Amino acid sequence: MKTPFVLLSAALLAFFSAGCVTSTLKYTPAEPGRVSSSGAPVSYVVEGQNSGIYLFYYIPLWTGTPQHFNQRDYDLLEHRINDKAIYRMFDVAAKRKRAARYEDVEISFRSSGIWALWIIWKRSVHGRAVLIDEKRSRRRKQKQ
Repeated sequence: MKTPFVLLSAALLAFFSAGCVTSTLKYTPAEPGRVSSSGAPVSYVVEGQNSGIYLFYYIPLWTGTPQHFNQRDYDLLEHRINDKAIYRMFDVAAKRKRAARYEDVEISFRSSGIWALWIIWKRSVHGRAVLIDEKRSRRRKQKQ
C-alpha cells in the first residue's frame, strides 16, 4: 500500500523541482517590414506558455501563475490551463512593450499522462501573437 503513495509522491516532487510547472513569456523583435493580418506594422512577436500538473487529467494539483510569468510562482489546486491565462499574459506584454494591441493570436493545448500509469498528467497551453505599434501604424497611413 505504501509503494503507490511513494511513487506518486516521488513523481510529483520530480515535476515540481524540475520546473515543469511554469508560466513563461518571451518577446522577439519582429523582422523589419512585417505586418499583421490587418496590415498593421508588427513591433514584437510574443509567445506565452502556462503548464500544470493534474491528477487523473481533471484535478489540478498546481499550475503556473500567469500574472507572475518567468518566475517560479505556482497556484495550488487552481485550473489555469486555459486561453484566459494566455490572454492575461498578452495584455501584460502589450503594456510592457507599449504596444497598442495584439493580433493574430494562435492558442494550442497539449497534455501527456504517461507518468505513473496515467494518474498524473502534465497539461499546458501555448499562445503566440504579434504586438502592434500604433504610432508606426499611424505614420504608415499618413504616408499613403
